[in-house]
Amino acid sequence: MTQATSTRRRSGPSKGDLREAAILDAARRLFGEQPYESVSIDDLARAAGLSRTGFYFYFRTKGAVLTALMSRYWETLGASHVWFDSDGPSRELLREQLRSSAYLWREHAGVMKCAPTAVATSSELRDFMTRVKSRQDERASDKISRDQRDGTATTSIAAPRLAEMISAIRDARYTQLANASDADLEAAVEDIAEAIQRLVYGG
Repeated sequence: MTQATSTRRRSGPSKGDLREAAILDAARRLFGEQPYESVSIDDLARAAGLSRTGFYFYFRTKGAVLTALMSRYWETLGASHVWFDSDGPSRELLREQLRSSAYLWREHAGVMKCAPTAVATSSELRDFMTRVKSRQDERASDKISRDQRDGTATTSIAAPRLAEMISAIRDARYTQLANASDADLEAAVEDIAEAIQRLVYGG
């Protein structure tokens, strides 16, 4: 075996990486097919081709698996937050940001819908979700504050409160998108964008 071949082999995924990926793939499938509380550690281990002991080598709890999945999705989503960095209403950037998150939510709806149930028993997931929401609300609030200072956004409601209202409007609509067609998803994006524009910038 040449040195180049050896280097290529060492640079690929390790056996541990592949087993962890197998657990996450199994979780994505099982959480999409069954309620979160119905999926056991044994189910996840069996579906990943591991023993229960082997599972615990990679994850401490079922909630930790869900947290790892959610973390990957939010890393992808973070790169699409173009509206937060814009100035003024920026309607097209708002639609772009909402469209990216809506398609991501629909694609992973089976996992996303598990979060409300899982946070009750998983402190790891609860902490993660709290950080994600706080970060999103903070970025939305920062944008609105800039626009309030520039005179484009309403000042009748404080920026942090407006940011929380945006999250509530968006998240409530996203929960209805699991089986939405592309046309329905695009209509939902338009509805949410319009609601946010009216809320923050007026008619």
